[in-house]
Amino acid sequence: MQVAIVDYAMGNLGSLQALAARIAQTAVIWRQGELPHGTDWIILPGVGSLVNAVTELHRRGLANPLERAYRDQIPILGICLGVQLFFESGEEGGHGLGWLRGQVPKLAAPKTPHMGWNTVAFRPGTPLADQFASEPAFYFVHSYSVLPADPEVIWGETEYGQRFASVVGQGALVGAQFHPELSGAQGRRFIETFVRRVVA
Repeated sequence: MQVAIVDYAMGNLGSLQALAARIAQTAVIWRQGELPHGTDWIILPGVGSLVNAVTELHRRGLANPLERAYRDQIPILGICLGVQLFFESGEEGGHGLGWLRGQVPKLAAPKTPHMGWNTVAFRPGTPLADQFASEPAFYFVHSYSVLPADPEVIWGETEYGQRFASVVGQGALVGAQFHPELSGAQGRRFIETFVRRVVA
């Protein structure tokens, strides 16, 4: 299958391309214009601010094609800032893509960014949960988190100063606050499970 990795100058593209190759996916970099022909699923990565991300997506002509892909239910995996873009607005200012209702507040923690390994408690009965019997550790780097209006979209949670949603999902839309591409074997398992359960 083919995955389009969105490039708006705010993501870790090399690591994502390498991970895609390891799970036998053909990765293409999507820098502007329409969705590359033959795309089966999309990775929306990102590191930085919500305001700059949305501005750059519009500047590169990616925002409207992404919206069409979402409407057409092409599976989209949001990573770090990518999952924050799913929501309506952020505490730091600016608006996301508004695909899920909710906000992006700053983490209520003694020290930010939240950087390093931490565990995710997957909610039983959600599509990825049965692949993670215990609470696996993933690599995080972020100062903001998502606060969904609908708790049903929360598929996994993490503790850091507060309990926050670290995995969300609804239909063909799945987001991770951590970086699967930097999380070793567990990160690879996460993306492989997403491909099997959501894409395929």
